[in-house]
Amino acid sequence: MNINDITITSLETITAFDIVTGNYKFTLDELQNATVAQSQESTEITGKAGRKLATLKRNKAVTISGTNGLVSGGLLEMQTGGTFENKATEVLWTDYLTVSGAAAATTYKAVGTTGAEIEALYVKNSDGTLGDALEQGDAAAAGVFTYAPATKALAFHTDVADGTEIVVYYKRKIQADVLENESDSYSGKCALFIDALAEDKCSNVYRIQFYIPKADFSGEFSFEMGDNQTVHAFEAEALAGACGAGGALWTYTIFGANAADVA
Repeated sequence: MNINDITITSLETITAFDIVTGNYKFTLDELQNATVAQSQESTEITGKAGRKLATLKRNKAVTISGTNGLVSGGLLEMQTGGTFENKATEVLWTDYLTVSGAAAATTYKAVGTTGAEIEALYVKNSDGTLGDALEQGDAAAAGVFTYAPATKALAFHTDVADGTEIVVYYKRKIQADVLENESDSYSGKCALFIDALAEDKCSNVYRIQFYIPKADFSGEFSFEMGDNQTVHAFEAEALAGACGAGGALWTYTIFGANAADVA
């Protein structure tokens, strides 16, 4: 098969596997874009009067980068060097409540030091800002409220009138998937497969696969959060010397969309 000109029409997936064990790591299947960029250094060899005689080529480098439309847990593990754990953990919660009968109740059970389970409680001003702060105590008094974790009940003194809106901050314990970005854990390496679809001038459909035997992921990334969609950006450098791959930085394979198996 003689392949001359090809148009890559669709980026499909990027799939990662452990270099040592071959175990599956993650798949990026909502890719907005991806780039495989190659560079190399060239040093001029000169002769008399600075005439260029030849060039010395060295230090080939390949960078793989892109953005995924969804935040990928597997990619986060690769970039941070951490591992997701499903465990009991604490999160900060905020309740917006209205006092009735000198009482209110948190939506969930607040946890923490006995007698100080509520992180902060504020009276809400009419303009929506936070006003006076009330303190948790053993008995309701002026500026003091009580909290019963078992019933989630808040009790107030008569200085907090019925209908008063309050804002309550507290920790609650939940079961969740947690990734801790430890300061002494760093980004990892894996094998990557980049799959795409392509066509030639005669509209024949092909599959293209880049195989990067050893991709060293960068630990530098950011999540832009606000009015725009949050995307998961990534960058990795291809390294030579992967087990069984010799000096290959990547392998480019193009084959028919319905190619048969070879015995």
